Amino acid sequence: MAGIKDVAAKAGVSISTVSYVVSGKRKIGEETRERVRQAALELGYRPVVEATEPADATHVLAVSSPLRPYTDVANYAAFFFALATASKRHGYDILLLMHEAGDRELKRVAEQHMADGVFLLDVLLSDSRADMAGAIDIPVVSIGYTNDTSNVYTVDMDFARMGREAMEKAHVLGHRHVMLYCPDRRAFLDGSNFLVRFLDAAMQRGEELGMDVVRKFASGRSADDVNLAVDEAFGEDPDITAIICEENAAQMGLLMTALGHRGLRVPQDVSVMAACANGSSARLADELPMNPNAVCERAVDVMMEVLRGERHDVGYVELLPSEYCARGTMRARQ
Repeated sequence: MAGIKDVAAKAGVSISTVSYVVSGKRKIGEETRERVRQAALELGYRPVVEATEPADATHVLAVSSPLRPYTDVANYAAFFFALATASKRHGYDILLLMHEAGDRELKRVAEQHMADGVFLLDVLLSDSRADMAGAIDIPVVSIGYTNDTSNVYTVDMDFARMGREAMEKAHVLGHRHVMLYCPDRRAFLDGSNFLVRFLDAAMQRGEELGMDVVRKFASGRSADDVNLAVDEAFGEDPDITAIICEENAAQMGLLMTALGHRGLRVPQDVSVMAACANGSSARLADELPMNPNAVCERAVDVMMEVLRGERHDVGYVELLPSEYCARGTMRARQ
């Protein structure tokens, strides 16, 4: 069990400084106070933590992530566990909210003092949870870029930039006929923010560059569904030389198999790129990945800053770039 001496040593301060933080008998600078608090959190020394937080703090952060019929479980798990891991480092537990009526859940959590703050996942462009954030008295950090960000703090990947970069990469390599393979159409129609922002930007950039783009949505998750989408795309444009797949690793594998059934080799006959997948989970192809760990760690940092009273800039938006990963499946057109 850690003691006051351990906290002082880890924070690089005197034992008396730690004691003053606990007792409040002497004013301690915010920077030193926070250093002591972080050391106490890491060591599990409760007196400091309890002395530096609001009296009604719950040490719980809620995660609102509705399970929809088209929810990609792989993405869901990656973001949830990244949030849980980052929150744990700050001494917080996670309360998972999965109901589709997420706005009502947010209101209940705030009114019953069940959490100190809320994260939003699986965000739609028009999301009632972002509207509800303006009516509750705990901070809301959205991991997803809604159309109206005025009531939330927003941290997300820059999916519009990813869409433009994907098309520009294909164009530079000489590809003028491209297939965009996308998740369930229901997600697009619902306004899933990452899907719409990526696709709209990719389609617009392709048009600006004079490219012919065929967009196909997955009709299901089976190999037959992927084969059908590929057959339809090549039926519409037999000259396709590049495919950008906004899907997870399992679907990428089915896509590669479907191309093989058509006698198409990757990358000799057709180039393939994965977009908006979970980074290392899609090592089958060149990739513009999501980065759940970076996004969620940054979102938790923002939440901590708000809870400590260090920022009051609700409406703040921070979009993180994706780093292109070359794995040999995008080749210049011969």
